[in-house]
Amino acid sequence: MVFKNFKTTKSTRFLLLLMLSIVIGLANAAIFYSLTFSSTVTITDPLVQFIQGDDWSGVTSIGNNGSTASLSLAAYPNITLTYEEPLNISNTDGVSHDIRLSHLTISPANGTSDVGNFSYICFTILDEDGSSQGVFNYTTTGNDWITPDTTTPATLPDNTSWAVKVETKAAPSANDVVASMTIAVEVT
Repeated sequence: MVFKNFKTTKSTRFLLLLMLSIVIGLANAAIFYSLTFSSTVTITDPLVQFIQGDDWSGVTSIGNNGSTASLSLAAYPNITLTYEEPLNISNTDGVSHDIRLSHLTISPANGTSDVGNFSYICFTILDEDGSSQGVFNYTTTGNDWITPDTTTPATLPDNTSWAVKVETKAAPSANDVVASMTIAVEVT
């Protein structure tokens, strides 16, 4: 068939173009699809939370749902100061959960002389028998912090509380400097 002499009107060309577009659109529609899901989010208190420790001594404040805690501690020049149990991590759930500590932030910033005022700030999680379940030790070298690696997960049994022990030590010639750190207790 020869199309050279085939005469078309604008409306015929438009109709052919429209039909071709519909065919292409239907072919593409057969390829694409979507998956849907729905979620329900319920607000509850965390099942693993912070609670007051036996060495409370006013050094701690705990958020109203137990998901945050703030420690106000001291460090003495050339002397290790130990807070035996200012804080506990409590599993109020009926099943075990793995927990681990990970570093989020610290100040003063590395490279400043203020960092050199500290020797170490060490957080240790102790189980009911007093055995270490994780050590998270901030140390210094010169004017830099050596931030600890995330601890290995430890299994906190159901309906159990573990103590957080903190040890601090400032350098022998330390000045009056404040260090602040944020540590996450990751729960799985």
